Amino acid sequence: MLLVKQGVHVILVDRTADYPRRFKAEKLESDQIEMLRALGHMERLLPWTGHIRSIWEAQNGRVIRVRQWEQYGIFYQDMVNGVRAALPPEVEFVLGNVQEIGYQGELRSVILEDGEEYLARLVVLATGTENPLLSRLGISKRAIPQASSDAFGFSIEPRAGRSFPFDAVTYYPDNCDEKLAYLSLFRIGTAMRANLFAFWSGNEAGVRKLVRTPHSELQRMLPKLAEVIGEFEVVGRVETWRTVLYQVEGHLQPGLVLLADAFQNVCPTTGLGVSKVLTDVEVFCSECAPRWLATGGMDIEKIVSFYRMPRKTQMDELSVMDAWRNRQLSLNRSFAWQARRARRRWTSLFSNPVNYFTSMRKLRA
Repeated sequence: MLLVKQGVHVILVDRTADYPRRFKAEKLESDQIEMLRALGHMERLLPWTGHIRSIWEAQNGRVIRVRQWEQYGIFYQDMVNGVRAALPPEVEFVLGNVQEIGYQGELRSVILEDGEEYLARLVVLATGTENPLLSRLGISKRAIPQASSDAFGFSIEPRAGRSFPFDAVTYYPDNCDEKLAYLSLFRIGTAMRANLFAFWSGNEAGVRKLVRTPHSELQRMLPKLAEVIGEFEVVGRVETWRTVLYQVEGHLQPGLVLLADAFQNVCPTTGLGVSKVLTDVEVFCSECAPRWLATGGMDIEKIVSFYRMPRKTQMDELSVMDAWRNRQLSLNRSFAWQARRARRRWTSLFSNPVNYFTSMRKLRA
């Protein structure tokens, strides 16, 4: 959409006309909302969202801080399809599966499953975390050591016909025993959605237990959760997503750019997934593509400049560092990291005591 506004001829190839249901990126953070508003998309997504005005931070059965913070809950497919519905007519949408990307002189060739071929000066891969095109192009993934995490998505309802007295809750575990990062509760429409994040590499039995008996497992791992949110039931099925962090190698090729997860994925505990997508898009469309297309050729020197853009590299580095920090906060039992966990708890509790006691009165009521 951004490139079309600059007069660029764009062809969008996708395997599906409507993006299917997928458990991924279910909440928009404040910086992401600002970027989407700047791009003119936030308003059109509002019908599919749940508006979050304040967030309770809680641990050990009590609220330790209340943040006044604008966020929105939204299912990932609604976000993608909501934006795609606004594609201008100048974008040529092709429904198909790309089988091969090659060369034809100075141009890149894109060959579809049905044999249809397109030629372009520049091909942009925004294929997410899994796509065989990368290996066919000689691009490999280099795993970032000890950087895997598990995410679980499900919905909850209050018992006895009550309503939840909050828009969102971030509930931290009491200790490192269960290898949990945190539980995030937030509204999407009329539903209360739950995202639980854990570092359970190799604990397949734990994954199966949570999927089969989510309510009892939540009670066991977070025994005082109900003291904050009230008695609840898990409704519907539990969805899972395992993330193994990686960066790609062999991607520096003429006329080829990788955006977002196609280049480097993000640990969901950081909440930076959509931030990284939008940052890559903004940097590429505003700082790179127009300048590249204004001159002939699409050599590697041009391509390299995108991956070295300060805003992009800062976001790439931040996503890795935040993932490492969250992992240490959840798993590291050293005195230094125990002190950091304690500081998070007590700093939160005394940062805004008025909000804390007001929230507790509401909960008791």
